Amino acid sequence: MITDPFSYEGTLTLLQAVEKIDAPSNFLSQTFFPNKISVLTDTVAIEYRKEGRQAAPYIVKGAKGVNIARNGSHAKMYSAPKFGARRVISAEDVEHRLFGETPNIFSPVKAEERQARLMAQDLAQLTRMIQTRREVMASEILQTGKLTMNAYADDGRIVSTDTIDFETGGATAVIRDWDDAAAKIYDDLYKTSEYIQENTGAVPTIAICGKNVEKYLLANNEIKNWLMIPNRQNLAMMNLQPHFQSPQIRYIGTISALNLELYSYNQTYIDETGAKKYFVEPDNIIIGNTGTGRTIFQPVTLMFNGQFKTISAEVVPHQTHNDDDLISTLTLYSRFILVPEVLEDFVVLKVKQ
Repeated sequence: MITDPFSYEGTLTLLQAVEKIDAPSNFLSQTFFPNKISVLTDTVAIEYRKEGRQAAPYIVKGAKGVNIARNGSHAKMYSAPKFGARRVISAEDVEHRLFGETPNIFSPVKAEERQARLMAQDLAQLTRMIQTRREVMASEILQTGKLTMNAYADDGRIVSTDTIDFETGGATAVIRDWDDAAAKIYDDLYKTSEYIQENTGAVPTIAICGKNVEKYLLANNEIKNWLMIPNRQNLAMMNLQPHFQSPQIRYIGTISALNLELYSYNQTYIDETGAKKYFVEPDNIIIGNTGTGRTIFQPVTLMFNGQFKTISAEVVPHQTHNDDDLISTLTLYSRFILVPEVLEDFVVLKVKQ
């Protein structure tokens, strides 16, 4: 049994608790960046490429071969950003009734019991914050082709900003805005799917839509006419059966002619300014190949009793205390970065200007 929660062994015990916490819905990162890689170096090679399909050249008899340049591959050495979310428990926090505690005048709950309960709550909430940051990074890369990281000091002020440009080009406009009932929705989807096929050799299988897209689909004249054909065997192009798979994820249907499943993703988050934002912009669709991107984790170095120790894990908890100030601090650290494998694996459609 670990008696000192502030020791290195105590951190390892907290690590086991973190791994058991249910993560929030990370639909984007789990779909497009599911491959987790842990490295022990301080810098990693951020490499991505444009796929294309290049034919081998003819050579004359006796020739040794034609050198083929490795065009389209981009590699940069980069140190993954470090994330740190902290909560402080003070004497005042454990001297009064906690949320949900029976409001007795003389409460039988001890201060150490309240501290343990608060720490468990903080551990779960801070873990979800780290997971939410991963989803925010996926959202930014997929929809803008860039990743902008603002680094904060202890006082909460931005001290540095770093940007990685993956050169994906951001959102692509459609033929006609989809809120117009005469919009060519199927043609837009077909052309996008065709572009991905031509450049990657794979048929995209998923389309993740913003919250407004489903009503555009169901109001579209062309799609309504197809769905009203009495004999579905005559035109088995699509099957729309909208229903919720979770509070955040709604299955819209399948366009079988394109082998494309459509989902609506309405989850929001609170950014650094306190504003509510959608992971997928309401009028955007992200179409692509699944399962190719990577999430690269780097180790975190902490100090225990005057000695540095490096821990390799997705999320690393660290608890400290200050007896003079009567406070206990829990901080969760993580270092990771998301990297697409092939830039043409996904395309973003902006369906309304």
